Amino acid sequence: MTEFDPGPYESGAQWRRWNPHIHAPGTLLNDQFEGKWEEYLKAIEDATPSVEVLGITDYLGIECYKAVRAYHQNGRLPKVKLLFPNVEFRLTVETDKRKGINLHLLFCSDDDDHVEQIERALSMLSFEYRGGPYLCTRADFVRLGREHNAALTDELAARSEGANQFKVELPKLRELFRNNRWIAANCIVAVAASNNDGTAGLQNDASFAALRQEIERFAHMIFSSNTKVRDFWLGKSSTDDAKKLEKVYGGRKPCLHGCDAHTVAKTCQPDGGRLLWIKGNPSFESLRQTLIEPDERIWIGPTAPDRHDASQCLAKVSTSMTPWVRNRSIPINPGLVAIIGARGSGKTALADIVAVGADVTSSLDLKSSFIHRATWPTNHLRDAVVNLNWGDGTATSRRMNKRQEWGPETVRYLSQQFVEQLCSAEGLAVELRKEIERVVFESIDPGERFSADTFEELADIHLMPIRRQRENAKEAIANASAQVNVEEALNTRIPTIKKEQEARSKRIETTMREMKSLIPKEKEERALRLAALELALATANTAVEKLNRAKMRVDDLRKEVEDVRKHTAPHQLNELKETYEEAGLTGKEWEAFAMVFKGDVDAALTKRSEAIANQVKTLSDGKPGTVIDTAKDLYQSWSQRTLLTERDKVRKEVGIDGQKQLRYIQLQMQLSADEKAQQKSFEDLTLAEGAAERRRSLIEKRKVLYVTVFNSYLNEQILLERLYGTLQSSLEGAAGSLKRLRLAVSREVDLSTWVKAGEELLDLRKDSQLRGHGALERHAERLLTTAWRTETAEQVGEAMQNFIKEMYSEIRKSIPAEITCEKATAWVQRVAAWLYSTDHIQMRYSVTYDGVAIEHLSPGTRGIVLLLLYLVIDQQDRRPLIIDQPEENLDPKSVFEELVPHFRDARKRRQVIIVTHNANLVVNTDADQVIVATSEPSPGGGLPTVTYRCGSLEDQKIRTTVCDILEGGEKAFRDRERRYWLQRDKEPFM
Repeated sequence: MTEFDPGPYESGAQWRRWNPHIHAPGTLLNDQFEGKWEEYLKAIEDATPSVEVLGITDYLGIECYKAVRAYHQNGRLPKVKLLFPNVEFRLTVETDKRKGINLHLLFCSDDDDHVEQIERALSMLSFEYRGGPYLCTRADFVRLGREHNAALTDELAARSEGANQFKVELPKLRELFRNNRWIAANCIVAVAASNNDGTAGLQNDASFAALRQEIERFAHMIFSSNTKVRDFWLGKSSTDDAKKLEKVYGGRKPCLHGCDAHTVAKTCQPDGGRLLWIKGNPSFESLRQTLIEPDERIWIGPTAPDRHDASQCLAKVSTSMTPWVRNRSIPINPGLVAIIGARGSGKTALADIVAVGADVTSSLDLKSSFIHRATWPTNHLRDAVVNLNWGDGTATSRRMNKRQEWGPETVRYLSQQFVEQLCSAEGLAVELRKEIERVVFESIDPGERFSADTFEELADIHLMPIRRQRENAKEAIANASAQVNVEEALNTRIPTIKKEQEARSKRIETTMREMKSLIPKEKEERALRLAALELALATANTAVEKLNRAKMRVDDLRKEVEDVRKHTAPHQLNELKETYEEAGLTGKEWEAFAMVFKGDVDAALTKRSEAIANQVKTLSDGKPGTVIDTAKDLYQSWSQRTLLTERDKVRKEVGIDGQKQLRYIQLQMQLSADEKAQQKSFEDLTLAEGAAERRRSLIEKRKVLYVTVFNSYLNEQILLERLYGTLQSSLEGAAGSLKRLRLAVSREVDLSTWVKAGEELLDLRKDSQLRGHGALERHAERLLTTAWRTETAEQVGEAMQNFIKEMYSEIRKSIPAEITCEKATAWVQRVAAWLYSTDHIQMRYSVTYDGVAIEHLSPGTRGIVLLLLYLVIDQQDRRPLIIDQPEENLDPKSVFEELVPHFRDARKRRQVIIVTHNANLVVNTDADQVIVATSEPSPGGGLPTVTYRCGSLEDQKIRTTVCDILEGGEKAFRDRERRYWLQRDKEPFM
């Protein structure tokens, strides 16, 4: 197999130093070289940085060009790759410095007969003097010089004088371009912009404004290194200037600069180190390309532009153990690289091979990738190795078919299949969102990332307090719902309690009557005393029981305090330490966060316990030192012991016989129990009668808590919008298709999940508005969904109350048959928990394009969104970006309008490599390098033999290939040039 022999400029368009305006010894006017050819040639050869293209300048002819060309053909100026003639004229128009405006004709030197063509064309120009025409020829310059000054006998002096007097009229130059197709196709016109001998010298005289515009319109280029002048001609000064360029001058114009040397000392030494750099091959075609790309292809400064980090740019790809690849190596341009070829030519294979060398895994695992197809079911790659050389001199080497321990991906590779996956419904839900979040994360200032490694981690750090608040509110809602059920149960017991009280009152009356009947008639007075004593004793017993119960609760509280100290508080402190470990507090500082009771709770409990004990003792034994007169004092002031003694005494005095005594005691015990129960019942009734108000209060509290939950979602939205802020602000000021792209944080409602949970609680067969699957969803959609998705937290709370008000009776109608009265309370609690649940709501980051969510876009438009993400929004990633067929599913108009501008901009930040069959993505992006893939079947089977030819768009062979391979290639070239040439009044280059 023959190895492919590469061309000289395989790496495509590179920044090269040009000097399009340099005189040489023997120049017709102002020759100060003194014939020092050796010194002149040496100055060019030793120039640093090296000059690769020279425009040899002379007045009205190409004599100096021919002389330098002869030296070059004999081996001098080895670093110079291209010479072309620059013929300088002076127009008949004078500046206010009384200088003729300088006009330059830059001629292409590609044709073998270009010298004859140029001299023949120049001879068509003439100057009228004393009634006779003088042609632009060497002989006529001598005649004109002597006609003007008869004293000039020396031929060289006469020729110089004639050249000095010779002026060209603008109409004659126009006529030359109209009548001479070779000139129109091979000549570029440049005009000086200075105020000395350029068009700026006419600015002080308003009567020359129109003529100045005509001269500048006629010129293709401007000779000037002035920043303000250059900004004007590139349309960067203002919007008005940009419009004026189109209307008055036919469009933007490139600005060139040369040393304009007339001495050896000035040779290749322009003032201020203002060197001219042109991106392209050292060819006249590269100069033509600057007319179409006046900003992108020209740079004036001491060094060439260096827009990329060399360590982030591939410089060369080579393979070994790959007999099916004819190239020894493939150079890669640091700008925009387009890989083209027919179907099956190996263009995607090259992208996959580079990806393998850059440790990409995800895209290459797909069955449609070249790597997968080349290894399965038959392993054709075997021991194949790919080597990547980077711009900073480093290199990496990887086996193509053996996965080693992968490092980080050193390129971003969007294979066609990977893009299709991201643009699928599943991809939008998962992968595309991850990519968006990665871009958002990388756009955040590193100092504000809080050591997080991902957007999700960073968001969690910010959202943790909000989410804790939400969980606390949810728990409080659950507790409130449980308490609502308790109060509702209490409220329903009011009739029962009252009925029980009525029955109990009758029983008490009956008991008291029977007790009275057991007492002899003559003992009625003592019986009344006994009844009063029984009542006072029962009251005292109740008071003692309450105090004993209070003491028990004090003891329980003491145990709770001890549990908080030993278990609860330490556990909560440990939780705080774990949650906020990154706060970096020391152990000593954490001691301040220990949760302790505000006051001396032990003393308070002891004091209360002692007070209760004293009260019990006083009630039982009476106040120490107090003597009770049982004949006079009121029973209420008697101690329990005194009451008991006096009751037993009176009971004996009443004199009931044994059998009646036993019955009396039984009735007394029953009466005491009923009276206690009745007192408790009165307390329960008071509690139950307040249940309705407490229930309303709890429902209001639950509503407030529900609003609190939704406020947490809104706070989360505000925080996420702040995290996305940097990216969003960059989009708001964007132009073109970016204006149509918006990033948004919104509430995502999973209505079906909420409805399903509700339907599981209901019997959908019962006669109600919720009968049948789907009925609940319709009502929820009508009453709740809009609020959940877009409205304020208060409006959400109101919507839920309206839903409950309208639908709760229907929910109760749908209670399942198996829910008995005993289970109803628990069922109601589950219903409330479901109604106020918010697990079906989440905050989501989304992308819209023309107001339409990406989920609802066509695959082609989704592709645009994805590509905009990588080309424009992903500002932080400087790794090479490789995209396989970005135009897939897009029409040519969309490619041109939506993608071309962004590919042009993206290459300024990062190296971009595209595999494409779309001419616009090659031509109108002004690709810096084109790699043409071709393949031939292997005679022995296996992988086809592939060849990669590389070059730039100014290479005629590459241009021809683009036109042959890519549909619409020729039209793309015409359209691109037409953007400039249709607004000119000269014929386009052929």
